[in-house]
Amino acid sequence: MVSRKNWKKLSILLAIVLGIIVCSYLHFGKEESTQLRSNNFQYDVWPPFLILSNYSRTWLQSACLSFKTEFSVSNLKSILSSLQKSPDLNCSLFFKKAHALYHVEKRDHSSLLLPRPLQEKVKKWLGNKESLYHEIYDQEVIHIVNRYTREHTIFNPLRDKRPVQALDQPESLYFSKLLNETGMECDFCNYKEFTAEHTFHRVESTYAFSASNVFKLDPLHALFALKQHDPLHWSKEQFIDLMHLTLTWYRKAHSVFPQAQYPSLIWDVLPKCGASQVHPHMHGFLDSRQYHGVVEAWRMAAEDYYVHRGTNFYTDMAAVASGLGLAVTYKSAIAFASLVPRKDHEVVIMSSSAGTDFFELIYFVLRAFIDDLGKFCYSMGLAYPAMDDKKAQIPAYARIITRGAVTEIRADISSLELFTATNVNIDPFKVIHFVKNSVLKRS
Repeated sequence: MVSRKNWKKLSILLAIVLGIIVCSYLHFGKEESTQLRSNNFQYDVWPPFLILSNYSRTWLQSACLSFKTEFSVSNLKSILSSLQKSPDLNCSLFFKKAHALYHVEKRDHSSLLLPRPLQEKVKKWLGNKESLYHEIYDQEVIHIVNRYTREHTIFNPLRDKRPVQALDQPESLYFSKLLNETGMECDFCNYKEFTAEHTFHRVESTYAFSASNVFKLDPLHALFALKQHDPLHWSKEQFIDLMHLTLTWYRKAHSVFPQAQYPSLIWDVLPKCGASQVHPHMHGFLDSRQYHGVVEAWRMAAEDYYVHRGTNFYTDMAAVASGLGLAVTYKSAIAFASLVPRKDHEVVIMSSSAGTDFFELIYFVLRAFIDDLGKFCYSMGLAYPAMDDKKAQIPAYARIITRGAVTEIRADISSLELFTATNVNIDPFKVIHFVKNSVLKRS
């Protein structure tokens, strides 16, 4: 017969053993589940991408808000809070879309003490404007997180109010010198002699050509370039011709390698952005397994969104932007200022397919940046729908950001953006103003 003392010891021992068994089961079960998701994960067939025309800032203000307000990042939290209380079913549905996509939080405790010598220096940084100086002690910091892509952007409106410091030399003068210095020995200006081809050869159009990248990031890694050396001054006809050439190359590459079907592109303009040559050129990829990097991350976010909500992630993201007045529609395409921009001025352009409407709207956005805002340096990433795969069919979309002054030696991306969250100084509600004007002016 087991004594009470020994029984207590035995009970403790059994509990420990049982605990180890349960923990091991949970650990290996979770590990196996993760492995199954990565190895056997299948995308669903989503509803097609649509541009919902029933959402606009005018509708939101009149039907959903009980007060007049300026639409800005600073006021976004209060706007969404008011929508949550609206008895209107359409307003409630809009709030559910916005809340499902974004977490918005305003933090307004500066916790700041300045010694007297630093006070004078800060006042100079702020152009000796007393009103801005007082805001130093009561700063608003807005954090916006896309719940599905996990992108996290931090806005501080005060940073955008600081006076712009004069540059050492005009950007246009710097650009002209750079253009002249690099034009004489440019490989792309002599592309038939100094650029490689794929085994299925290059494609060429009136204003553009393709090449094969010598140092590849993927077996089907292409370059698409304009025939002119100037990366900023090109017409709509030239740009549309270049973009249609990318489609021609993707179709040709896919016909030779049918298993390759996920197309994406990137474009950095001028050395400040990391471009290896001044001559305007894009990098294109056609992957056999999945989209590259962030494009695939968005597609996985869209799959999770569909599983949770049963609707198209890209459609709802564009719809929320439209309702907040952050979007402009052009024919079958839509452009909107991102609520979680990777860097300043990010605009997203979407369409159900990569075609002339989509390319024209990209052109309007780029001309707004270059001609209206005077932003010579920009980076762009694009993705097209898969060549054959009908599951998880993404729309054609582009993301464009500006990269600061072409003469600025200070980097615009730091460990903050690389490893934590992104800091952006430009309010998206200001960005869309320039895009809307560009569409009106140039269409």
